[in-house]
Amino acid sequence: MNAKRLIVTMVFTVILIVFFCWIIGVGLQDLGRRNRIWREQAQKVTDAIAYVNDAKVDVMYYGEDLKAPDSFRVRHIYNFEQDSLLGPEDNPEHDSHMIIVHDPHDDVPISKEQWQELFKLMKNDGYIIVYIGAAQLPAMQEVGFFFDVYPQGTRSVILWNNGASKEIGFADDATVIPEVVRETLAAEQIPVYAMIMKFKEEAYV
Repeated sequence: MNAKRLIVTMVFTVILIVFFCWIIGVGLQDLGRRNRIWREQAQKVTDAIAYVNDAKVDVMYYGEDLKAPDSFRVRHIYNFEQDSLLGPEDNPEHDSHMIIVHDPHDDVPISKEQWQELFKLMKNDGYIIVYIGAAQLPAMQEVGFFFDVYPQGTRSVILWNNGASKEIGFADDATVIPEVVRETLAAEQIPVYAMIMKFKEEAYV
C-alpha cells in the first residue's frame, strides 16, 4: 500500500512539474513576443526622431517645456530676436528652420506683434511654424496664418512652404503613436510625440 501511494505521489509530482514547466514555457514565449512587439513599435518612434534629426532642420520651441524624447534635437528660445534664432553657434549645415510654439495649457503669453514676427519669418524666410495648443488659434487667424474654420477641439497646426501648405489638427490624433509607447506617456507628451511621428509620416521636413 505504501509503495502504491509512493508511486501515485511520484506520478502526480511529475505531472505537476511538467505542467508548471509548460506554464513557464508559455509565459516566456508570450513575454518574448511582447518584448519583440514593444521593440518594433518603439523603433518607429526612434526612426521618426532620426528622420527629423537627419533632415538638417534647426528645431526651436517657444513656451512650456516640450518634454520631447532626449534624442530629439531641439532648443528652447525665449523670444524671436535674431540672436535667439541664430543660437549661440549657428549651424551652417541647417537647410531650414522650425519654430514650435508649445502652449499645452493655453496660457503661454504671446502678443499679436510676436505672431506678426513669426508670420514674417514664415513668409519671407521659409520658417516652418507649429502651434500646439488652442488659445492662440484665433490670434493666428487674425494675423493671416490661415483662414479656415477649424473643428472644435483642434489643438495643433503646422504651416510650411512659406505658408502655402498647412495642416490643421495635424498632431491631434494620438493613434499615430505606437500603442506601447503611447501608454507610457503623460498627457502633455502625447501631442509632442504625435507631432514627431507626423513629421516623418507626412514628410513635413
